[in-house]
Amino acid sequence: METTRDPVATTGGEPQASPGTAVTDGEPSAADPAPPAAHDGPTLELATLFRPIMLRLDLLVRRQNTQYELSRAQTSILHTLANHGPLRMSYLARLENVRVPTTSNSVSVIESMGYVKRIPDEADRRGVSVALTDLGRDRIKQVLMDRDRDFAEQLSRLSPEHRAVLADAVPALTSLLDAFDAD
Repeated sequence: METTRDPVATTGGEPQASPGTAVTDGEPSAADPAPPAAHDGPTLELATLFRPIMLRLDLLVRRQNTQYELSRAQTSILHTLANHGPLRMSYLARLENVRVPTTSNSVSVIESMGYVKRIPDEADRRGVSVALTDLGRDRIKQVLMDRDRDFAEQLSRLSPEHRAVLADAVPALTSLLDAFDAD
């Protein structure tokens, strides 16, 4: 990958690397490459093409999910607890990317359904953690299987070639999710 130099970013005639790129002996270091600018042509073009598709897919999935007993937020909480085990409410809220009161309200609803229980926090007895019950563990498995089956039905409408392209994109989409989580 070629590194371009900003002619304005020079000091006393010495070349400077782009922001975020280290300079060693006048040359940028590959150990600290600058991320591509969010506004550059190809990245912006991809975002412009991809974002409306993701929004529309999200809308369609939301509409389809109205047929289920659990909301997406409730399902997400159960899934997070299934993956991470018991969590403090504040940490669960952080993982769900919502405020603690919002998480607490959702937990109260699924607690009344018998899917989770509040337990004393192991590290801090004053605190409370949320844990899945056996009923909650069974329920999240069933909900995810149902939703996966419904989504597979939609995917089956695509050509084998398009399904293969989507399968190849899973690692990149997972990295995109990780980037959002890191913010």
